[in-house]
Amino acid sequence: MRIHSALAVACLSTLSISGALADPLPVVAVNREIGLSMAGLFDNRVNGGSAIENTNATNYTPAYTARYHSRHRRIGWVPGFQVDASGMFTLGNVENIYAAAQFVLGSGSRNYKSNYTYTGSPYGNFSDEYGGGSGSHSTYTRGEIGKGFLVLQDRLLLTPFAQGGYITEDEYGYGDDGSSTFVGAGLKADYALTSRLVLRGRFGWAAQLERRFMFRGGVQSRWEGGLGLDYRMTRHFHLIGGGDYVYSDYGHGTTRYSYGGAYGGSGIESAGAYQNGLVLHTGLAYRY
Repeated sequence: MRIHSALAVACLSTLSISGALADPLPVVAVNREIGLSMAGLFDNRVNGGSAIENTNATNYTPAYTARYHSRHRRIGWVPGFQVDASGMFTLGNVENIYAAAQFVLGSGSRNYKSNYTYTGSPYGNFSDEYGGGSGSHSTYTRGEIGKGFLVLQDRLLLTPFAQGGYITEDEYGYGDDGSSTFVGAGLKADYALTSRLVLRGRFGWAAQLERRFMFRGGVQSRWEGGLGLDYRMTRHFHLIGGGDYVYSDYGHGTTRYSYGGAYGGSGIESAGAYQNGLVLHTGLAYRY
């Protein structure tokens, strides 16, 4: 009888150890990784404005309406790298708690183009454009926390999350730099195409807390979308790759003014800015 009891205990122990050592589901495993990737960063940022000025007639000049328009654009690719770290764990009776961090650095040279026109003035019309290469350095740091839900017979993992992060941008050639903190939320989806290959998707939104370009009113929104693949080469090493797109709306501003006196008149000025970018990356991840 004692022998039978000992064998039963041994079997249960073996099963427990086997369960503990068993590999997690593919869609959970891809959320327990530390990865390093090579990256290419594309950026296209546009800002500009226009103005219309109505000036009254004087003893020296007739009444006239002058128009001004300007446009500034930074565009191009730079090389960089990306670091990802994520974890999915159980806390008490709550399974698939998710936490992740990401850091992306890009450094190189982008093109900077600027042009403006001024028409309608009795003093003449003017226009000019200039540009060239501009040293560009940027960092992107993001943290996420959420909860995963398994559906479709554990082949699909949906993870709503809250996010926050910090962005820095420096343009050495033209002194164009800035930084921004953002907070928001989103949804991740991981789908197991096979036991080795997982398709990954991410959608997010965030509000940028620092005002860029000094526009008044409204929320400066940041929209994010990404697709990627995660392929398990061995039990612990995965090949990763994908692309992440982002669009930032810095808003619009409009100012109306008037002035009196011998040189009286009125006018309206408006300005706006937006930015979109793409990060393509491929690398290797360790599943712990």
